[in-house]
Amino acid sequence: STLMRSSAASDVYKRQEEEQANSRAKEFAEDYFNLRFDEAYGNCTEDSRKWIAFRASNITEQDLEAVRSAPEGAYISSTKCQQINDSTALVRCVVCQALAADSLEQQRGRIVPEAAYLIPLRKEGRRWLVRMEGPLQNAK
Repeated sequence: STLMRSSAASDVYKRQEEEQANSRAKEFAEDYFNLRFDEAYGNCTEDSRKWIAFRASNITEQDLEAVRSAPEGAYISSTKCQQINDSTALVRCVVCQALAADSLEQQRGRIVPEAAYLIPLRKEGRRWLVRMEGPLQNAK
C-alpha cells in the first residue's frame, strides 16, 4: 500500500499547488483589473511586465472615469486551475465589474458585468507567478 500512500500524497501536493496557483492568479487579477498595475507587477514574471505596461499605456481618461464611477471595484468570483504540472499552470478566473479588456477595439470605458480570462502561470523557485505572453484574453 506504499503505492496508495504515495499517490494520495501526490494528490495532496497537487491540490496544494493548484491552490497556490489559484490564489496567485486571483491576487494578480484583482490588481490588474482594478488598474493597480504596480501591485500586479509583483505577481508576474519579469517578461510579463511589458504586457502590463502595454495595458497601462492604453488606459484612457474614459476608462479611468468608468472605473472611478463604477459602484464597486472589479472582483474575482471564481478561479479554477484547468491544468497544472511541475512548472506551469493555467487558471480560469471569472472577473466581475471590470473594465473591458478589449476596450481598444470597442467603445472605451465599458465595465463588463462578468468575463472569464485564462491566466497562465509559471513556477519560479517555490513561487507561482503569472506569465503573460500577450494581453490577457477572454476565455471563450
